Amino acid sequence: MDMKKVLLLVGPTLMIFIGLQVLGNVIATFILFYSWLLAVPLLGRGIQRERFKVTGKAVMLGVGSGLLFFLFIYGGLYWLNIYLLDIDQLRVLLLGWGFSGRGEIWLVLVLLVANPILEEVYWRGYIYEKLRMQGSSKYAILITATFYTLYHLLSVIPIFEGFYGIIAVVPVFIAGIFWGYIREKTGMITAAIFGHVLSDLGIIFVYWFLIR
Repeated sequence: MDMKKVLLLVGPTLMIFIGLQVLGNVIATFILFYSWLLAVPLLGRGIQRERFKVTGKAVMLGVGSGLLFFLFIYGGLYWLNIYLLDIDQLRVLLLGWGFSGRGEIWLVLVLLVANPILEEVYWRGYIYEKLRMQGSSKYAILITATFYTLYHLLSVIPIFEGFYGIIAVVPVFIAGIFWGYIREKTGMITAAIFGHVLSDLGIIFVYWFLIR
């Protein structure tokens, strides 16, 4: 794998690292991260309109998988938050990150609109197609899911208690594998976007009803 592809794979993680760890600013993190996800496919002319086609199968797969991930995220943390989360410490952390007042509205908009679309365009769209041209579907699915999961460690580890931070990204990896699989089978990213929206809605529910 050449250095250009390595940079494309680790770029989003670098943006998160620079924003959160170096600059310590969530707004800067969002700007760096989503600018990368948007600019790279645009400059690389990698966004194909046919990948956004909406079919009954895509809606069914997307909504079905999204509901399962929603129930897993919200239901799991609803029952296990006493073991996995320090709610008081988490509230302090999120306040420090700016999630209060208008920040809450932006959090919802980012997670439900910008995040699922831009992440899927980048990973299951642009990056997947580049990898698929040079390897098998299994290779493309595994690599995209792995590097998609990587940067979630940077945002998840501060939230969960100890080793649970690493365990918490396992569902992210599973989702990446599944969305890559249905991307291969349908030839589109619409199912992954629908599923991603509902999964992120689970995160919003955790924040709104358990943490806020």
